Amino acid sequence: MPFISITSKPTRTVLALAAGSLLLGLSGAGAAVADDGPATQIMSNEQMAARHPGAAPRPDDDDREREYALGKVVSKGPLTVRSEPTTRSRELGKVYPHHKVRILCKERGEKVGDNHLWYRLYSKQEAWVSARYVKDLTPVEWCRL
Repeated sequence: MPFISITSKPTRTVLALAAGSLLLGLSGAGAAVADDGPATQIMSNEQMAARHPGAAPRPDDDDREREYALGKVVSKGPLTVRSEPTTRSRELGKVYPHHKVRILCKERGEKVGDNHLWYRLYSKQEAWVSARYVKDLTPVEWCRL
């Protein structure tokens, strides 16, 4: 391979090559730095339930006699958990996009978008989310009075 002198290249070409090399070097270094970050903290089921009402249990939980349905949050941002199936009721917390939630049952409530269904979350307190933003992964039964 013949030796090419940098001095024979125009200044713009040399600067463009240097900038490209610098960008490639920085992107590689950035990936290496990102890998050295802290390990992800794993919350206990009690901590998860306190922070995210209705959040689905981790896979190591005993699901032999499941008393709830599963759903996946499909909202673009955090979804508000409410005390009743209406947007005017008290806020209890948030569930986040792509998280799975445990659903106890469904009931008609205030219309959100074009959907009047609300899901009651499997929780110690009465907690509701609009079904407009939750995709049911397993069949959800109607709430019994």
